[in-house]
Amino acid sequence: MPAGFQPLELERESSSLLPKSAAPRSCEPEGLQHDKDIAGFQGYRGSLPRQLLFALLCVVTCGALFVASRWFLRLRVALTLAPCPLAQADWVVVTAGHALSLLACHLPAPQLADKQQDLVRVQRSASFNSINIQASASVHSHVLCEDDSPLAAALPDTAPLKGGDGYDRLLEYRCGRYLFHHGQGTFLPVPPLPADFPTGLAAVAGSRNIKGQLMDEFDRGERRVLYGANELVIPVKSPLALMGEEMIHPFFIFQYASVTIWCLQAYYSYSLIIMGMTLFSIITNVASAYRYRRRLAALAHYTCEVQVLQNGRITTVNSTELLPGDVVVLHPGVLPCDITLVRGEAIVDENMLTGEAVPVRKVSYSPAVDGLAYDPDVHKGCTLYGGTCVAQVRPGGSERQALGVVCRTAFWTAKGQLMKSILFPRQHRQTFVGDALRFIAVMLLLGFAFYIWDVVALASYGAKAGFIILKYMDLITIAVPPALPACLTVATAIAVARLQTHDIFVSNPSAVALAGHLNVLCFDKTGTLTEPGLDLQGVVPVLPGGGGFGAMCGGAELPVAYQELLATCHGLAQLGRELVGDPLDQRLFEATGWRMLDDGGGQAVEVVTVSEDGEFAGGVSPGASPRGGPGTPGVLATAHVRTRVQPPPGASTMGLSGTYTIVRRFEFSAEKQRNVVVVRKPDGSLHVMAKGSPEMMRKLAAAGSVPADFDAELGQYTREGLRVLGLATRLLAGLSEGEVQGMSQDELEAGLLFCGLAVMVNPLRGDTTAIIAQLQDADIRTVMVTGDHARTAVSVAHKCGMLCQNQPVAFADTAVAEGRVEDSDLALTAASPDGSELALSSEDQLLGGVAAGSLAAAVTGRGFEKLQQLGDSKLEPFLSRAGVWARMSPDDKRTLMELLGDGSLGEDGAEVAGQGHHVGFCGDGANDVGALKAAHVGVSLCEAEASVAAPLTSKRQTIACMVTVIAEGRCSLITSYIIFKFIIVYAFIQTFGVAIMYSYGGSVGNWQYLLQDLLYTTVLASVMGFTHPAKRLSKTRPPARLMSLGIWLPVMLQFTTCALFQLAALLVLTRQPWYKRFDPHPEGTNCFDRTQANSAVCSQSYENTTIFLVSLGQFLIAAFVFNKGPPFRRPIYTNLWLLLAMSFQTALLGFLILAPSTPVTHDFAGLVSLPMEFRSKLCLLLFINLGVSWLADGFGGWLFERLKGRRLCGATVA
Repeated sequence: MPAGFQPLELERESSSLLPKSAAPRSCEPEGLQHDKDIAGFQGYRGSLPRQLLFALLCVVTCGALFVASRWFLRLRVALTLAPCPLAQADWVVVTAGHALSLLACHLPAPQLADKQQDLVRVQRSASFNSINIQASASVHSHVLCEDDSPLAAALPDTAPLKGGDGYDRLLEYRCGRYLFHHGQGTFLPVPPLPADFPTGLAAVAGSRNIKGQLMDEFDRGERRVLYGANELVIPVKSPLALMGEEMIHPFFIFQYASVTIWCLQAYYSYSLIIMGMTLFSIITNVASAYRYRRRLAALAHYTCEVQVLQNGRITTVNSTELLPGDVVVLHPGVLPCDITLVRGEAIVDENMLTGEAVPVRKVSYSPAVDGLAYDPDVHKGCTLYGGTCVAQVRPGGSERQALGVVCRTAFWTAKGQLMKSILFPRQHRQTFVGDALRFIAVMLLLGFAFYIWDVVALASYGAKAGFIILKYMDLITIAVPPALPACLTVATAIAVARLQTHDIFVSNPSAVALAGHLNVLCFDKTGTLTEPGLDLQGVVPVLPGGGGFGAMCGGAELPVAYQELLATCHGLAQLGRELVGDPLDQRLFEATGWRMLDDGGGQAVEVVTVSEDGEFAGGVSPGASPRGGPGTPGVLATAHVRTRVQPPPGASTMGLSGTYTIVRRFEFSAEKQRNVVVVRKPDGSLHVMAKGSPEMMRKLAAAGSVPADFDAELGQYTREGLRVLGLATRLLAGLSEGEVQGMSQDELEAGLLFCGLAVMVNPLRGDTTAIIAQLQDADIRTVMVTGDHARTAVSVAHKCGMLCQNQPVAFADTAVAEGRVEDSDLALTAASPDGSELALSSEDQLLGGVAAGSLAAAVTGRGFEKLQQLGDSKLEPFLSRAGVWARMSPDDKRTLMELLGDGSLGEDGAEVAGQGHHVGFCGDGANDVGALKAAHVGVSLCEAEASVAAPLTSKRQTIACMVTVIAEGRCSLITSYIIFKFIIVYAFIQTFGVAIMYSYGGSVGNWQYLLQDLLYTTVLASVMGFTHPAKRLSKTRPPARLMSLGIWLPVMLQFTTCALFQLAALLVLTRQPWYKRFDPHPEGTNCFDRTQANSAVCSQSYENTTIFLVSLGQFLIAAFVFNKGPPFRRPIYTNLWLLLAMSFQTALLGFLILAPSTPVTHDFAGLVSLPMEFRSKLCLLLFINLGVSWLADGFGGWLFERLKGRRLCGATVA
């Protein structure tokens, strides 16, 4: 068999894809996720007259209309399609609810031009017409949404679902599928799970003998239409198609227009070289995009042969044929879809999806334990995710094979959702491109001002209107430099390469620039701030009768009862000779010295679960099926894989011998906060062993078994930063193993006796304190976000410097540690640095202390939820000040990132405002995936070179990577600003110089343009990015945006300085006794004819030579002035490539100025001979220009710092 697994089917014929009710049904939250990205649909149908007219207009306009239609979707739609109701549409314009970038998932529709809209072809299907259903709502109601959803509306039972043409309409958009509902009048998302899947799954999991799939052939046909093939297909366009798209990019269209204008002026050599560079750029971009899409498609796509159980027989099929409800046989290998494990156990490596390097153990789904409302994102302990690798399976049940039920396929899988997040990442605030366009618009306006100046001069020389217009078009090509877009990508590319040398791998390059803005950094605790493992320091036993706690004991002194508990209460499994599972469980097990035995399989235990009145024991009912159930009614066959452990040799002296068998396991989860097992001891007695958070163990244990000084004892250890677990046991007297198998978790936990605390030490990583101090010195707020106890987290925060050692801490929690948060009040308390409680007069006093910063703050997960319910007045101080967020679930972590950042969409689709910070998150575990995605920049600490869990992955397991990422981000961002400023100033210098030449009736030579644009400007801009980031982070932050006054002010000062010194050079020139003004009407040549304007006669003059030489010097001056190193980059002398380039260019400039007339200076550079005295004056003038430009740039920075934060012209300077 290929590496994969193999499907099967269940004998359940009655399970329909959809609920048998015409009434509207609420979607699962998963089904609504797609809708949050959609603002609306507009229907269109093809119009042959419009398409013919469009084709004619494209020919008449020489293709200009075609190109414009590719840029503007609305124009293309208006010219080629006719509006119509959605029920009759062949094409649909989908408007996105909020900006999502479109990277690689191209739908079978024309290329979209508007990033907010997409034009998608509608698929029509008649497959459902073959099924005679009275109300088709019973077929489609699984996609109906909540009544208050923007897409929802009340739907009567008789509402028709099919259109007049009798077809169902299916839409594929951003790798999701949407079905048109005529009763709702819109497209609604196909849910990840069929509506009746949880019911069918519960029936299968409780079946005595699994024989096949959860659906009959009718249902299978419907699901095939709705869910499609099970494969992640990212279409990869051919290089020629990509080439065609790239060639009509607005930038390259501008390049073609520029080359055309230059050719019309006979700048053939320059045009040829620029066109060659343009084609090289296009080919490079296409090759890069093609390789990226091929790599992404290869990462996403995976198929294999699988085994499907159908009618009791195993059939081998391709994984693309799998549908939700198929039953598969599991084998080691990569999984092609999400699967619910119903028989046996599996060891799975989820590193590729989560970044978690530790293999995890998966157990069979049990309705009695996990409940009937199965959700693959909640019941992770029994769900195998597509794209992960099964390292080992252990069969269970009478089938003697590990079996699973396919729950999600294609892009509904966990891997599919992560791939979608890469293809369509959430767009954070990015204004660089928009600001760059505004800057360019300003340059165009400036060019227009120069044009007005030149119109008067050229007209006075008798130039014709056509020539004047041509010169204006030439000024536009100069004002918008052709090298600008290419040069701006250099900084990010170099930063990505440098990060790889630090073992930091980037899957989303845009995150590098975002890292330059980070001002809040959030860290997970265990494995991130601290070492990944915990060492057992000892156990604090409860004295007989619950009268108090005894002295801590550990090692050889560990009592027998605690050895038994720690050696059996875990979720570990054996993989060869290696233990796999939670690192905490591993450390505790290893501390006992026991060893694990693996019997390689499980056994079926029959349990009669139907009482006299027909009710299922434990409240679990597999449900009845009109076509018959999958197993024998009333009999539940469980399939538990038995894990056996033995005490170490020599333990018999302590009364330990024989084999302990774990007969039931209830896996740990962040929601349950505990791990519970049922153990059969060598004497045959059954015991419940439980460990978990101390608060949860106190809640579950009998009140009389919990010592009165529980809080004081717990606080003693948590204040020292120690990790504490509560321990509890229960003897199951008088119960058989079969009866135990039929009991629910709540029933087994009833009557637990609290027996002690397990205390573990989790030391900080060696560099954590120094890195936190470095970040805080840079005025970056550091926050701990952890699932650990609040007091432990606060202690660790004190040790690493995240919280001030001598500052009291305010705690926000709920008054009741259990039950619904809505039913509990907010509890605000405060503690002194030594842990003793502080008495505050009122809640307002505490909130005021937090807001003022006199109190540090720590918030629990329940407290966070309560604060959100109470509103901004109470939540805001903690969002702004809290340094510790403890007992946070994965969802809580994600929500916190959104609230600290740009906000999010609520469940009702409404915008939830965020604080507007730029937030980074660093974590190492699967619980951090949501936060890593929600933050502006997420860095995953894992051993893999690349993980889709985060945009950046660090192989070095230390938070020092965040300093590197921020430093490179700031350096990349500032380098982009510097290159942009340099290119804009270069464009101004050249435009101003050309405008001066036009005012004299002259022009600039062909090779002079080449020297300026290629040898000087492009080379300088290309090597500026090689300057490394500063060695330490500065308190100063880069300007928030390109349109910042901190960018504009230095640029405008350089504009002024350069213009003044060009005019000063002309003034000095005109004062020379040998000076003779250029004659725009030389004999035998028409300098106002486009074919002769750039000839040597029309371009070689004293004015041309002076302006050209000064311009070259000003390019070097601008590069030198803008490339000051600190505070974000190292000094300019550390950039060897920039030094070499500037040294060569300075030497060339010196040669052109000081050397006598030579073929190089006269024939190539187009210069005229100047007296040595004047050449010396030019050199002196350039030195003065350098000094003034340096002072002007410094003055601009000084003035910006003085104005920052103030109101100026109705806006705050930033």
